[in-house]
Amino acid sequence: ILSDLSSGINAEYGIMKEQHFSKLEGVMIEGQPCPIPQKIPWYPNGLAWQVDMTRPMLRHSEELFSLHQFIVSEVERGSIARQEAVSMIPPLVLDVKPHHTVLDMCAAPGSKTLQLLEALHADGPHPSGLVIANDGDNKRCYMLVTQTKRFNSLAFMITNEDATRFPNVKVFNDTGNLVSLKYDRILCDVPCTGDGTLRKNYAIWKKWHQAQAIGIHKLQRRILLRAMDMLAEGGRIVYSTCSLNPIENEATVLSALRDRPQFKLLPSEGFLPELKRRPGLTTWKVMHNNGTWYEKFEDITDPKHFKSISPTMFPTDSEKHNLQYCMRVYPHDQNTGGFFICVIERKDIEKVEEKEIEKEGEAAVNTSELPFTDNIHKNTNVLVDKMKWKTYHGFREDPYLFQDTNSDCFTSIKEWYKLSESFPYGNIFARSKIGETVRQRNLSVACSRLRDIIQQNENKIKIINCGLRLFSYSKEAFSKCPYRLLQEGAHFTSTYMGSRFYEVSLDDMIKVLGPDTGVPKHTLKPDLFEKVKDLPTGIVVFYLPPSGIIPGIHCCVYSTENGVKAYITEDEKNHFRLILGLEPLLTKREQKKLDAMETHRKKKIETAARIAAEKEAAEKENKDSNEEENGDNTLEEDKHEEEELAAEDAEGLQGLESED
Repeated sequence: ILSDLSSGINAEYGIMKEQHFSKLEGVMIEGQPCPIPQKIPWYPNGLAWQVDMTRPMLRHSEELFSLHQFIVSEVERGSIARQEAVSMIPPLVLDVKPHHTVLDMCAAPGSKTLQLLEALHADGPHPSGLVIANDGDNKRCYMLVTQTKRFNSLAFMITNEDATRFPNVKVFNDTGNLVSLKYDRILCDVPCTGDGTLRKNYAIWKKWHQAQAIGIHKLQRRILLRAMDMLAEGGRIVYSTCSLNPIENEATVLSALRDRPQFKLLPSEGFLPELKRRPGLTTWKVMHNNGTWYEKFEDITDPKHFKSISPTMFPTDSEKHNLQYCMRVYPHDQNTGGFFICVIERKDIEKVEEKEIEKEGEAAVNTSELPFTDNIHKNTNVLVDKMKWKTYHGFREDPYLFQDTNSDCFTSIKEWYKLSESFPYGNIFARSKIGETVRQRNLSVACSRLRDIIQQNENKIKIINCGLRLFSYSKEAFSKCPYRLLQEGAHFTSTYMGSRFYEVSLDDMIKVLGPDTGVPKHTLKPDLFEKVKDLPTGIVVFYLPPSGIIPGIHCCVYSTENGVKAYITEDEKNHFRLILGLEPLLTKREQKKLDAMETHRKKKIETAARIAAEKEAAEKENKDSNEEENGDNTLEEDKHEEEELAAEDAEGLQGLESED
């Protein structure tokens, strides 16, 4: 359960436990008892539950329809995240605080990134830190956008870069000089063979080969080394894989620690005390593709084997680096997948003078000294200030155009929403270049640190998405203000709004969250009616203050001349209704699914009745045929008996005649 920015977790916890899990006791599905979700004991605050149900069972069982409806709605809303249990460990042991600068180097599909955002916003919607989520696959980056946009954070950015050569991000320091950004926390959940997921991923049984770990070891090592180079003094790295092969795990960590002596492993005993884990391996062998085992690199005699096996794969000097501090989670210990986790910390303070090349034009550099720099042209070995030759994979992203504080688009927004002077107009940006007579389609906001990063690095980093959408352009007929406020930005903008922000009662909020037919203004509470009766057409915000376990609710409302109605999605409306203890309204998708389930149920009953009737008719037919056969047999037996009696009578008569 994610504690998002607009609602707390107590209401979600109560709804899930009392209205759904408690009703599963005694339920039978296809003749089997329904599995009861169990709380994961090692997860902090009891906010994680394990549901041992198959996907078809959850989707197609009528008994689980309400639970499935709740899970889908809340996942779409961003209040719940579905994830493998052990995959939640790395963000927890990373120990992110609201002031930290965090980098997730291999972020897609984004479940761990959601946990990082949750930790960053633990103290409120305006943290001083930020999260940068990166992935090298362009398509997976857009999957990451879909997964993380539900959290509605303005301190979050998604990039599409090679993690082994992640570029140095330039920022201004306290003295006004441009320096490379250093990160307080870095998550390296690197690509791996995935043999720890054998229980659920059956395809690995056919595809797995011992050569896969050897092939991916160098990539994993380069990612970890790049993370070490970007870590701030006193910072922390979490390296993790869903594999149990020591070549991908302990060997990668050990080789990186040997190359970077200023780093050390932290003991795992202090993290998640109730988690069942095993210590890291300190000895292992390396097997070549042909099945030959080697204990040491010096044992290799075949020159061909040097192409695939490297010295970094062997446990050289492993006793000096405390590999037993690593964590190994085995599937059979607590009904999970297999996972490897270790926590690395920078142990001493070093002042390294960075070589900053400010000269324009060409400057010869040694690429071996800068193995991870992303702005070296591959043909000329020339360090360039702007990445003119960079190859873009996938779509070329639109630029980030920060608006001038005196821009025309802000005039109507200020007048309608009555925004205060403290509103961060300088942090508002659009994503497309337009003419003087055309308005920006969407306006978004980023925190000040992200704004500076974008402005200084937009030509050096491929930025996929960042910030929080606030306003979307609509036709003039829709509202007095052509820019309507979006629900995802309501909690942020409300803190700066004036007369278009209304505090409402529980009864009025329930009316607004009813079926999508609108609420006549005269049916509202008298005090609210007086405020909105003369309100022109446009978007306003209704706010229900927190009470007990019910969190505060911000709801965008469309006001017309005679009525008001919630201007939010069906999933968002159902989310608010669930929090208020109301039954959710069926969406069109859910109603269609329910109708299909009902049709399937009727067909199933009809089929069962038809089969029963056919069986009964067949049994009756068999019975009648048996009776007919029995009747024929009886007649024959009676005839036979009559013939025997007649024969006996004839013999008797003959006897009497002979006696006579």
